[in-house]
Amino acid sequence: MDVSQYLEIFIDETKEHLQNLSDQLMVLEQEPENMDVINEIFRAAHSLKGMAGTMGFKRMQRLTHDMENVFQEIRSENMKVESELIDVLFRALDALEAYLNEIMETANEGTEENEEIVNTLNSIAAKATGKEVPEGAAKTTESAKEGTSADSGAGGEAKYQSISISDFEKHTFEKAQNDNQNIFGITVYLQESCILKAARAFLVFKALEELGEVIKAVPSVQDIEDEKFEMDFSLLYFTKESLEAVKNAIESVSEVKQAVVGIYTVPDLHTSDSAADKPETKPEEPEAKQPAAKAPAAAQQAVKKQEAKPAQKAAAQKNAQQKTAKPTVGRTVRVDIEKLDVLMNLVSELIIAKNGIVSTSSADEESRLNSALNEQIEYLESVTTNLHESVMKVRMVPIESVVNRFPRMIRDLTKKLGKKMELHMSGEETELDRTVIDEIGDPLQHLLRNSADHGLESNEERIALGKDEIGHIYLDAYQDGNNVNIEVRDDGAGINVEKVRNKAIEKGTITPEQAEAMTDKEIIDLLFRPSFSTAEQITDVSGRGVGLDVVKTKIEGLGGNIECKTEMGEGSSFIIRLPLTLAIIQALMVELGTEKYAIPLGNIQTIEDIPFSEVKHVQTKEVINLRDAVIPLIRLDKILDVEPGEFKPESLTVVIVSKGDKQAGLVVDNLIGQQEIVIKSIGDYINCSKLIGGATILGDGEIALILEVNTLV
Repeated sequence: MDVSQYLEIFIDETKEHLQNLSDQLMVLEQEPENMDVINEIFRAAHSLKGMAGTMGFKRMQRLTHDMENVFQEIRSENMKVESELIDVLFRALDALEAYLNEIMETANEGTEENEEIVNTLNSIAAKATGKEVPEGAAKTTESAKEGTSADSGAGGEAKYQSISISDFEKHTFEKAQNDNQNIFGITVYLQESCILKAARAFLVFKALEELGEVIKAVPSVQDIEDEKFEMDFSLLYFTKESLEAVKNAIESVSEVKQAVVGIYTVPDLHTSDSAADKPETKPEEPEAKQPAAKAPAAAQQAVKKQEAKPAQKAAAQKNAQQKTAKPTVGRTVRVDIEKLDVLMNLVSELIIAKNGIVSTSSADEESRLNSALNEQIEYLESVTTNLHESVMKVRMVPIESVVNRFPRMIRDLTKKLGKKMELHMSGEETELDRTVIDEIGDPLQHLLRNSADHGLESNEERIALGKDEIGHIYLDAYQDGNNVNIEVRDDGAGINVEKVRNKAIEKGTITPEQAEAMTDKEIIDLLFRPSFSTAEQITDVSGRGVGLDVVKTKIEGLGGNIECKTEMGEGSSFIIRLPLTLAIIQALMVELGTEKYAIPLGNIQTIEDIPFSEVKHVQTKEVINLRDAVIPLIRLDKILDVEPGEFKPESLTVVIVSKGDKQAGLVVDNLIGQQEIVIKSIGDYINCSKLIGGATILGDGEIALILEVNTLV
C-alpha cells in the first residue's frame, strides 16, 4: 500500500511530538510525581506509535510501544520515575530522532534495531510487574488483563466460521489451495475504549496486506470504513505465512484486544445447492480488492470522525487523569516555504512596478498635476505596503522553534562535562524571517556549547570563588528596531585576554609588535578567526577551533553581525544582531560618480556634511571627530573602483553607519533619498565581492547594488 502521500504530514507531526516529548521529559526530571506530565508523555508516545504503524515504520513503532508500556506502569503506580529511567528515555528519544532523520533523507527508517534500548525498556517494565515477561507473552498478558472477548464468550468467538462463500468465490479458494497458500479465517476484537475503529481496522488491513491477501470481510469493507460495525469484524485471508505470524501481525496493532485466527474449511457448495442456497448472495470477490485501494480513505474518514466527535473523545478519556486546560491554540495552516517565496517574489515585482509609477509621476509635469492619478498612486502604495507587511508576517516564525531544543542539550552537557549548569531563556516569542530561523540554530548551538565548556568554571572553582555552584547560561532574544538581537551570556570566568593574546602570538596569527598595539576588543575578535581555539585539549565538545569562525561566517551571511563583551571573573556575552527579514528593506539611495548604491537604513546612524578641514589623519587613516567620537572615513569610490564625477563638492557628504559599537563614515557623492527596495540575489553569475549584499531594480529600471555594511565597518 502506498502511503507516501502522507509522508510530509507524518514528518511534521512527528517533529512536534518528539519536541513535546523532549520538553515533557525535562519537566518530568524535575517533577517526577507530576501525573499531568506523565499522562502527556504517554499520549505523545501513543500517538507516535499509531502514526509510525500507519506508515509502516515497524522499528519506530516498536520503540514507542515499549516507551508507552513503561509509562503505563508509571501511571498504574507500579513504579516510580528515577534518574536512570530518564536517561534511558532520552536515549530512546535520540533513537526516534535518528529514525526520523533517516526517513527525511530516504523515506525509510533504516535497519537500526536499537535492541539495547528496547531490552532496557522491556526489563524496566517487566520489573515493575514483579516478573520477567517475554515480549511475545506481554501482549497476551495485556489482553488477558483487559478482559475477554467483545462477545459474551470467554476467549473470543471464531465468528469467521459463519462466513459463507458463493460458487463464484469457490474457484478463488481452489486456486489458492493449488498454490499451497494457507486459507485462514480471522476475527479481530477491538478494545472497548477504542474510538477510531475505522483507523484501527485500516492498520489491521495494512499489516495483513504485507503478508498475504484479504479475500472477504464481514461486515463489508465499506461498512468497516464507515464504522458501521461493533467492536469486531471477521476476514477470510490467503497467505503463505504461518498462523502465528498472522496473529502476531494483527495483535501488534494498538487497541486490538485479541485476534482469533484459524484454518478456514471451504464448504462443499455442491451439497448445498438446493433450497438452502441463497441466490440473492452477490459475488464478493471485487470487494476483496477494496481494502488496499480504500485503506488511506479509511484513515481520512477516521480523522474526520475524530474532529466531528469531540464529545466521544472526551468521554473516552474520562477515565484518565484530567490534564489542566490548555490555552486555545491558534489556527494555523502548513505552507511550503517555496510557495511563500513565490508569493514574496510577486510582491517584490509589485513594489518595483509601484516605484516605476511613482518615478514616472515625479518626472512628468502633467502627471503631477493630475490629482486623480496621484490619488491612485497613493492608493497603490498603501495596498502594496499592507500586502508587504502581511507577507512578512506570514514568513515570520517565533524563535522558539529553534531554541526549544537547547535545554535538553544543556542537560546532556551537564552530565558530560561534570558541571552543574542551568539555561535561562527569554523572548522565545520573538519572531524572525523563516529563512533566518532555518540557519540560526547551529550558530546558537556553538555559542551555548562554548559557554558551557569554556565559559563556566568547574563546580569546585565556583565554590572557591564564592559563586553559586550552579553555573547560569542565559539566552535572550528581543527586537531592536528593524533588527532582532539574540544574546548568549554566562556568569563564568570571562575571557582571559592575555591568554588569547599569547595564543595568537604562539600560532603566528599576530606578531608581538601587533599584539602590543591592539586593544582588548581587537584581541577578543581574534577568537572569530578560523582554527583559533584556546582549549588545552580537544574533546568531543570543543577545542578544534571550528566554532566561532563558523558562527561569524553564518551570521554575516544572513546580513547580521556578532560582537563579544567580557569581564574577567564575571562572564562573557555574545550579541547577535539579525535583520527581521531578508527580502524587502528600507534603504538610503546614494550616488557614487554615475553609479547608484543602496545602504540599508537599519545600519545608518546619521548623515553629516563634513568640511574638508575637519578630516584628520591617524596612523595614515582618515578620521573625523564627531561629537567626541573618532570615526574612520571610508572612501567608497576607491574601494568600489568608481570613476570620480566631474562635480567637485565643497565638503564631504558622510553617511555614519554602525555595527555594534563600531562606527564608520561612508563618503558618498550625492544623496538620492530613502526608498523601499527589493533585494535580488546576484547568484553565481557574478563573482561578487563581500562588499555587495545583492542588487535591486529601481523605478526607472536601473540596477543599483546594495552595500554590505557589516564587511565595511
